[in-house]
Amino acid sequence: MQGKGISWQVPAIILAAVLLLMGVQISPAHAQFNDTETGAMPVAAAKLTAPAANTVAVTKSCDSFLWFGQAKISVGAFTAVPYANYHELKIIDPDGVVQFTGDMSKTAGKSYSSGVQNASNLSGTWTYQIRGFYKIPNSTNAWASQPLTGTLNCP
Repeated sequence: MQGKGISWQVPAIILAAVLLLMGVQISPAHAQFNDTETGAMPVAAAKLTAPAANTVAVTKSCDSFLWFGQAKISVGAFTAVPYANYHELKIIDPDGVVQFTGDMSKTAGKSYSSGVQNASNLSGTWTYQIRGFYKIPNSTNAWASQPLTGTLNCP
């Protein structure tokens, strides 16, 4: 007799489950969290300013003899830009082409010489830029100051 009782109980259970599910409204879950914590790392913003002209010693010259010449730009002493951890010297020729980019923490990065060449190749206004950077550790990102810009006019 048990076999006959099961035959009507299974459809009844399924029907009851379907009716129950039809009556249940499905809605998205909502949650709200409120908490406040104090940051463990202090954060501040800093502005990198251009190097002050009166704190940088630059020597520059256009030496020529007959048809040959040489442009030279060298930075002696300079005061570090506040918050900067890297300083750069960039030399741009009269055609607007960057001829030199130097790391001013190294002696070789503080001076540029065009080498002896035809004086007509040197003719025009050479530009130098000195700026400070904050290079973010373990990253290729950096913040740069405005440059201190100067010129060298070669005849």
